[in-house]
Amino acid sequence: MTGFFRDFLYLDERTINSYLSSVEGGVYDEEDRHITVDGPGSTPEGEKAPAGTMATSDSRRKVLRQTAAAKFARLYHHISDSEQVHKVRSGEPLTGFVPADDDFCEIKGTVEIPQIVSAVMNAEKYQAIGNMVKIFEGLGFSTNVAHTEAMGQLEALAQAREAIGDKVSVLLNVATGFPRVVLPVRTDVIGDRFDELEGRVTVFGRVAEVRPRGSAYSLIQIPGQAGMSRQQRRKMERDRGANTEGIVKGPLIVLHILAVYR
Repeated sequence: MTGFFRDFLYLDERTINSYLSSVEGGVYDEEDRHITVDGPGSTPEGEKAPAGTMATSDSRRKVLRQTAAAKFARLYHHISDSEQVHKVRSGEPLTGFVPADDDFCEIKGTVEIPQIVSAVMNAEKYQAIGNMVKIFEGLGFSTNVAHTEAMGQLEALAQAREAIGDKVSVLLNVATGFPRVVLPVRTDVIGDRFDELEGRVTVFGRVAEVRPRGSAYSLIQIPGQAGMSRQQRRKMERDRGANTEGIVKGPLIVLHILAVYR
């Protein structure tokens, strides 16, 4: 993990805590640090220190609260020591990279948010804009919006947003010839930073699934989908037939994200 300063856009603290608990036998949230400060003063015997010398005169204690970023750094250290981490850089030759289930990967690429996913995730914002248009019309201002039809579509998007549950997926494009990487994003974790995911990022995670060429994957989860077997999910996706909006085709790598950062 190169670079000391990172802007974390996404941290799955729940999973990080779970992994840390397995490795360390528990998770601590705070750390005591004792600091000894050297400065001019008296020696331990009470005599004045000679000129030009330093004597221990102060001992301080501070408590550091462990942030999610600090916990991730600890976990990354453990993983690097005990597991092989596949490191993939955008545009670099992809030699010897054969992903398998449960492998850890650190991948640099460009996140793409498909239009249907963006529309659903921003449904409330769009609906608020539509409501503002309605208010202006009520005040006598003229607008050039096909209001009834537009508001119906916005309400449908808002309902879809409520129905999809807590996950949607975005895509990570790495390099020509490299499988597209699907990043299922927990909406409760990303919060209001969802749109910031778009662009060049580094993703650290664990391979959840490798999809072969021609297979289909739904970027928008539906209630009950998480409980289906792989065969059931694939059959459901095939049965959607011509409705390909929000569906991507393999080969794909589905990555369980632990962190996204720049």
